[in-house]
Amino acid sequence: METKILTQEELTQLRDLQNQQNTILMNLGSIEYRMSVLEQTKIELKSQVLEIEKMNSKLGAELTEKYGSGNLDLETGEITTE
Repeated sequence: METKILTQEELTQLRDLQNQQNTILMNLGSIEYRMSVLEQTKIELKSQVLEIEKMNSKLGAELTEKYGSGNLDLETGEITTE
């Protein structure tokens, strides 16, 4: 069996390509991880929005029962009934 040896330049090129590929794969993994964290955060925030909407509806119903229906000015707290 014959043994052949790559030139130093060819070996350097192959090592550089391997290093570039490893860097890209590490970066892709990092991006996937961050996307996963962001997706989980998105799910949690959507859940919080739904909870706030429920609380807002409940409070709106309580205030309507107490003050009647009308328009509320959040700056002054005044309710203009119809």
